[in-house]
Amino acid sequence: MPTIKLTVPKNAWTKDEKAKLVERFTNTLSDFAQEAGKGDIKPFIGVQIEETAEGGYAIGGQIFG
Repeated sequence: MPTIKLTVPKNAWTKDEKAKLVERFTNTLSDFAQEAGKGDIKPFIGVQIEETAEGGYAIGGQIFG
């Protein structure tokens, strides 16, 4: 089962926004697999969104949260 893992700062996205992210990531991977001749893998795609603890996320050397 393919799994997409996304790590974000805590409270960066609302529940509704995370639902949209899951939908878009799932559809994108599913479309890519179909174009590559892998068939319909959408029912098997898992998406995990992990929120980091305060101070547990950095970009370009800058800590967020």
